[in-house]
Amino acid sequence: MKGLPDIRLSRAGAPGSALLRRQARLSALKRPAYPPLKPRNVPLVHRFRHLQQDQQHHGEPMSNATTAPNSSIPEEFTLEQMSDMRERVRMISEAGNGYSQNRIAREAEMSSATLSQFLGDTYKGNLQNTAVKIAKWLNTYDAASSSESLPTAPAWVDTPTSKRIMGDLRYAQIAADLVLIVGAAGIGKSKTIVQYQATSPNVWHVELSAATGSLLAALEEIAIKVGVRDYSRSAAHLQRAIAERIRNTGGLLAIDEAQHLTVQAMDGIRWFNDKCGVGLVFMGNERVYTQMTGGNRAAYLDRLYSRVGKKTLIKRSAQGDADAIIKAWGIDDARCRDRIRDIAARPGALRVLNKVLRLAATYAQAAGKRICCDAITQAAQELGVFE
Repeated sequence: MKGLPDIRLSRAGAPGSALLRRQARLSALKRPAYPPLKPRNVPLVHRFRHLQQDQQHHGEPMSNATTAPNSSIPEEFTLEQMSDMRERVRMISEAGNGYSQNRIAREAEMSSATLSQFLGDTYKGNLQNTAVKIAKWLNTYDAASSSESLPTAPAWVDTPTSKRIMGDLRYAQIAADLVLIVGAAGIGKSKTIVQYQATSPNVWHVELSAATGSLLAALEEIAIKVGVRDYSRSAAHLQRAIAERIRNTGGLLAIDEAQHLTVQAMDGIRWFNDKCGVGLVFMGNERVYTQMTGGNRAAYLDRLYSRVGKKTLIKRSAQGDADAIIKAWGIDDARCRDRIRDIAARPGALRVLNKVLRLAATYAQAAGKRICCDAITQAAQELGVFE
């Protein structure tokens, strides 16, 4: 529908190709959602066939039932149903859409070995328990694959703020300098790093948390990102191993959520910029600046702050950011623009705006309409934006 982002990627295939044949077989294998439980004295296979007959009698399409996320799952399955499950899971895992058997097992709450044995009909454990888990996973998979799945925000929107951050990242890498980016929450800092990483070589995006702010924990995160795997739990050993990997690569070490770093950790990471000839970005909220300067340019922290080659402070999103997102979502209702700009100016900024637009798109999709001002207002009120 025009105006709503397409949430599924089409997969091209020439007529008669193996991909199209697999997709056709997978579509043919789709069965109705497993029927609600009925009295135990009625054989399950009869219940399953009665459900099919009832749906055909009332003219209900068989494929619709596969998308019902709340369908009841029976306690027992016939050999025929388990055979269907095996074939469906095999086809899904071979379809090339990102669902490996390992991923399916993880989402179905079982080990990869259990799933593999179930698919090979060699599992010696409780078959019924395993079948229940797979049936639940198939129902969820069908619901997510249906046309009624939730809309998603555009993967990337080139906004004025993102261009500003992108320029800072590029400068840090080309000049092999230390850049400080201090910004409000929800303005797209992390997404911009991800986008820059996708278009530039030797960019290592390290996103920290409260659990990884110490020197050793931060070095472990960096080691994983740059490809150092064999290391001891020693900060000195990690620092040397990371330096060996990134020295003279012309790379960029982008430290995201850097406000979690201790002063010691900042100093230890700053060392890579000095000794390895790579660019370094510390990016986060205003506490990044406080950590680096002590809040009042403390003399003992000059070794950190004096090395900053560029500093950018972004207190709020720009008006052009909201306009770029409006265009990306395909919204052409002029009445909506002021409301959307108002949302983008509030705490959480573009992150909140995308949540509002996604919810509004869901309402519009359910009504068979395009996103309108009323749907945006309703979504914003439900999310408490104007409270």
